[in-house]
Amino acid sequence: MSFYTALTGLNGAQSDISTSSNNIANVGTTGFKRSRAEFGDIFATSPLQNSTSSIGSGAILKGVKQQFTQGNIASSLNALDMAISGQGFFALKPSQTSTQVVYTRNGSFNVDNNRNVVDSSGQFLLTYPVNEDGSVTAKDIDSAVPLRLPVTSGDPQATSMVDLAVNLPANAEVVTDNEKFSGNYVFDPNDSESFTNSTSFTIFDDLGNPTIATVYFIKTQRATAEDPTNKFDTRLVINNEVVAPDLVPAVNDKGVQIYIDQFGNQTTEVPDPSYFDTGRSAPLYKSDELKTRLASEPAALSGEASGFDFGEEGTREIEIVTNPMLFGATFEANSNNQGVYWGNDFLLVNVDDGTRPVSIDIRAGSYNAEELAAEVERAINQAYDDEKKVEIRKGAEDTINIQLYTSTADGDVPVATSVEIDLLEPSFASTQAGIDVANLTAPNFDIDTFLAHAQLRINETLNGESASVPGATDSQFAKITTTSKLTEPPINPQSFAFEYTSRDLDVTGISNGSDKWDVDYDEGSFTVSLLDSALVESGKTLTFSVDERAVSVAIPDAATTEADILAAIKVEVDKLFTVVSGSDALTFADGTLTVLDASADGAATLSLDVYGVALSVSVIADETDASVASKIKAEIEAAGLRGVSVSVNDAVLSITGPTFESESTDTAISYAVSEQRYLAYTNAGNRPDVKVYDRQIAVADSPSADAPSIEYDAEAERLTITLTSVAGLSVGDSIMLMGGDENAAAINARSFRISALIEPNTIEIATGELGLPDEDIDVSVDSDNPFIILSEASEDVEAFFEGEDLKIDGSAVSFNNQRIVMRETDSARHSYTDVDVNSSSKEIFGTFTAQLSNAVSPTAADFGLSNSTIELAWVDERDPPVKIQYDAATQSIVFNVDHTAIGPGAAISNVSAVQISSGYAESVNAIGLGGTSNASKMTITAATKVQGAPFIFDGGVVGSGPDRFGAKVRYDRDTSAFTFESGTTGKAVRANKALGVDSDQQASNIQVGRYEIDELTGAAVTGDGTIDLASRVLTLGNSQLMGVGADSNVSFTEGIGLKSEPAKAIGGPAKDPLNSQPIFLNAANLETTFNVSVNGVNAIIEIPGGNYIGTTLADLLQQRINQMRDAETGQTIGGVTVKYQPDENNFVFTTGTTGDTSTIRVKGPAKLGLDDVPLGVGSVPTIAKLVQATNENGIPLFVNENGEIVDSEPDNLVEDYYPLYLDEGELTFDKTGKLISPQGLTRYESQSDTFSISLDIDYSASSQLATPFAVNNLEQNGFTSGRLDGLSIDATGLLRANYTNGQNKPLGKIVLANFNNQNGLKQVGNATFVETAASGEPLIGEAGTEGFGSIQSGALERSNVDITEELVNLITAQRNFQASSKAIETSTQLTQTIINIRT
Repeated sequence: MSFYTALTGLNGAQSDISTSSNNIANVGTTGFKRSRAEFGDIFATSPLQNSTSSIGSGAILKGVKQQFTQGNIASSLNALDMAISGQGFFALKPSQTSTQVVYTRNGSFNVDNNRNVVDSSGQFLLTYPVNEDGSVTAKDIDSAVPLRLPVTSGDPQATSMVDLAVNLPANAEVVTDNEKFSGNYVFDPNDSESFTNSTSFTIFDDLGNPTIATVYFIKTQRATAEDPTNKFDTRLVINNEVVAPDLVPAVNDKGVQIYIDQFGNQTTEVPDPSYFDTGRSAPLYKSDELKTRLASEPAALSGEASGFDFGEEGTREIEIVTNPMLFGATFEANSNNQGVYWGNDFLLVNVDDGTRPVSIDIRAGSYNAEELAAEVERAINQAYDDEKKVEIRKGAEDTINIQLYTSTADGDVPVATSVEIDLLEPSFASTQAGIDVANLTAPNFDIDTFLAHAQLRINETLNGESASVPGATDSQFAKITTTSKLTEPPINPQSFAFEYTSRDLDVTGISNGSDKWDVDYDEGSFTVSLLDSALVESGKTLTFSVDERAVSVAIPDAATTEADILAAIKVEVDKLFTVVSGSDALTFADGTLTVLDASADGAATLSLDVYGVALSVSVIADETDASVASKIKAEIEAAGLRGVSVSVNDAVLSITGPTFESESTDTAISYAVSEQRYLAYTNAGNRPDVKVYDRQIAVADSPSADAPSIEYDAEAERLTITLTSVAGLSVGDSIMLMGGDENAAAINARSFRISALIEPNTIEIATGELGLPDEDIDVSVDSDNPFIILSEASEDVEAFFEGEDLKIDGSAVSFNNQRIVMRETDSARHSYTDVDVNSSSKEIFGTFTAQLSNAVSPTAADFGLSNSTIELAWVDERDPPVKIQYDAATQSIVFNVDHTAIGPGAAISNVSAVQISSGYAESVNAIGLGGTSNASKMTITAATKVQGAPFIFDGGVVGSGPDRFGAKVRYDRDTSAFTFESGTTGKAVRANKALGVDSDQQASNIQVGRYEIDELTGAAVTGDGTIDLASRVLTLGNSQLMGVGADSNVSFTEGIGLKSEPAKAIGGPAKDPLNSQPIFLNAANLETTFNVSVNGVNAIIEIPGGNYIGTTLADLLQQRINQMRDAETGQTIGGVTVKYQPDENNFVFTTGTTGDTSTIRVKGPAKLGLDDVPLGVGSVPTIAKLVQATNENGIPLFVNENGEIVDSEPDNLVEDYYPLYLDEGELTFDKTGKLISPQGLTRYESQSDTFSISLDIDYSASSQLATPFAVNNLEQNGFTSGRLDGLSIDATGLLRANYTNGQNKPLGKIVLANFNNQNGLKQVGNATFVETAASGEPLIGEAGTEGFGSIQSGALERSNVDITEELVNLITAQRNFQASSKAIETSTQLTQTIINIRT
């Protein structure tokens, strides 16, 4: 067996030597892959044989396997020599008709006589078919085709496309600005000054003939702030002929046609896709003509020039009045009243075609032109906002409870009875508003009327329940309110004399020299008390002043009782109210002073005391008593005693003055002093006024018609008045002249200041600054035409019109009740509580007597003075101790307590604290007042403010709704006219007829007029209420001030463009979902506080703590925001919407106003996503004014259905949307140098004798940078006929053919294959293999993709045989052969020996 075993080794060594020999033999074969012999041992046993003692039977050749490692790659000069760097095999077909495919790494290819690419065996190289761009059309082996090289590139191709990318220098000058071309630019290719740069290139015609084309670039525009683009015109010149470009459609960067809507907004889609598919024509619109964008505009109505001259700067002021008593002073009452206008029913306005216009009231005050415009704007928008009324429900909001506290050692103690104010009792404010509060269970008030009504009810109730106000009865004053309203105030003035009685002697400076008697004074009462009965004293005096008149009382030495002291005081005080004679020639009794035999003893001096003033008169010898009486009268008048009047009749003088009454007890004496006062009513300039004076002097009767008592010299600007006396008057005193002469209207009932006193009884007044007429005025005074002057405004009695001072901050409403209120002043308050002073028959205010008795002067009955009732009150209605207000910032009611009227140190000082509540249970009512058990007690200090909780107006709507909120009013100084603008912009647009218009857009519109105003009452004359909505001015009235109305020639400008957009503040997502479960807002964590700013109006909105879901919280915030108003300007907020968006879980706040002046900002709790909300700003859409292109004659141009420019209107024109075009041949660059148009191609077409072209030039890669002119790319697609000039094969196996005409065309892409088991391939010679079942099916792909190597052209892969290794292997195999031979030899010898032994 050893022989046969050795023989297998010999055979194996022979096979190994053969394999190495084959490898060595193919070391130079291209693509050859070396082989390797693989052996296995032979081992055979039987089941019963012990394997541990078995011996093998030799070796056997298991197989020869190829080694597919990469061979070295060597360069070649043949482009068709290819090497695969990496995995893969070339795919070949043995013949054109064969279905078999063989595979090789041998890339040595050449071309056969049929131009096929084959290997050395003539097998055809397979390639994929490709498109013009080299992309493979199919990648399966069945689609692969043998590669064949075409000889030529085909027929010539005319140039149809030029890709021209240039850089144009940014610093180039604008050619058309050259002085050479001033006003007449002409392009000339032979004139280098007529263009900026140029470049030439070759193009081909249909026959392949080359032609030189030159493009000239002409800079026509430099970038500016208004238009930040640079522009270049282009000219294409061929054979000295300028070829004009065709119409250039505007396209986007994807080459899609751009359209514009009627506002110049661009789109690539129109609502109807077939809009332009039916051969429609269109006006020619070019992009450059639409570059200027304008804001959409609102409708605007401009009045005529204002009838008032505001001056060049508009700074002169007019006065607006709403007080019904001042209507007569307005222009509306009398056109001569320039500068004063009626603020009620000021204008009638309809915004954006509302179904019912609103009549607006504006607030009283002085305004220049711009301030007036702002006020009218505020009033219009307030009328159109969505503010609601305040509802006062019986049993809920109908009571205000004021609980006062007094201070004790144990702290503040409540006054036993609180003050209950019933809001369902009427007031003159509710009556004026037509609200029958007494018969309604839930009357509705606008906020201004409510505040006025509540204030009046507080005042009235506090007065009526003075017992509930500690100390109020010790600080009262008397007042009367006339019974008649002055609905038609009398034109002529009147003075009413009345007797004013008080218990105040005006005693000051008491000095008591006695230690025995104590003397006190209070409110007209002297009180005496004995201090030491045992004390003896003499020569003691008591001194004091009464109304600044010194009084000295000698205390009787023998006085034993208080009555003795009181009697001495009475004697001296009584002298101040009578006349005491100091001469026998003078006797006084019952108001009459008689002079008798004054000169009987010759010259003498007579003395007398008149109402506490010592006077003396010198008498000459033989002087008559009548003369002495006249001297006494002159002395009394010269003394200027207030309230003292004197008349003389021969030697008898009638002297009247203040009177008194006294009451005595054992220890006290009380005085009641009566003095004359004068209630003056005036109506100068139709401005009714009332005032109380202490002194009245008659104007002296005129001695003759030539010597008038009142003279006004217009030239000298001087007024002189001759009086019966000038006693008590001084230079600088203010006087009131009053009479009934119509000719003296310019000076009647006017106040003047005395500039000089002229003896004996004339006053002179300088009138230079008083605006009196240019004509002289002379007034003759007599009993039928009396005049008086009044002086010394009273310090203890005052008068005013009821309600004229009842003003609500920011309100246009006047609450003047047109009744006169006369009352004691604050300084005259007293503790006595009976209107009959000292229980006498004298009331505090006596009967009113008219002082001007002529027929035209009004009487006491005309004013309701004759039957007026005297009341006692302590609340100053002009400055009440508790004042109710509405705090717009916090949207709550505030009660301000005046610490100077009530509280520690005030007039009523024994009140220390206050609590104001609803008077009901614990909960807060609907106007924010807490219940009696939970309202806070506030200590009264200098800044005591009782503030209610924020509340929502829950009554009816006051305005007309917020749909038309945001109108604007402005004044034009140049035209002196006011312009009214709608709050929205835009024209009427049907749905889908413009971009972004999804539903019909209503036109912006505004109408402004005025109701006729009744010249007597100031009421609007509405007639049957008919409004002409088709009229621009609505109705028949006029506003001369605003320049609008039925008789005004107003101008109207329609709205333009698209509707303006509101501001939106969009909150972030809330931390928890708000639509599925409530969220708790904790006031202690400031989670109920929202800072809101809308259009500059700010508010801090507080809502109650508690659980909320998104929608209810949004509704609450919306209500509160729309209640906002500016406390200073009165500007209101309306139309704001607050929406909760469940999908986004956030809140969106949207203004009711629109446009770029609309803003909204909201800051609230983070848990609601409102801690960082961006400011919302409205917007005004911009539009382009469509300008249709025209020819050189200005005729509009169109584009017909064939795309041709025509100058006559074609049929079938499109509407609403239009195709957009560019200026032909123009290049436009932005400020960065990037080309922004054209984005598409520019076409040039021309047919001439010398050439014919249809050419597109692509400039899209051009730039304009600060570098010299350069051609960055120039390619054209034309060519003449050409022959194959070369091949190129890239790494992906793409073969391209180069032709002599410059064409480069892809021929195919080389097919590569790979196998899962390359060793399973069957070698068929020439380094070629075929697939077998062991190799698996081929994997077909492209070079450079995953699993395939890349292709190197001009290179060959050498064999992977390592000759050194093979020689070593050969030596090893030889030794193995020799060893096996030796084993055979040994086995043979051993066998022979055995045989020899046997034989």
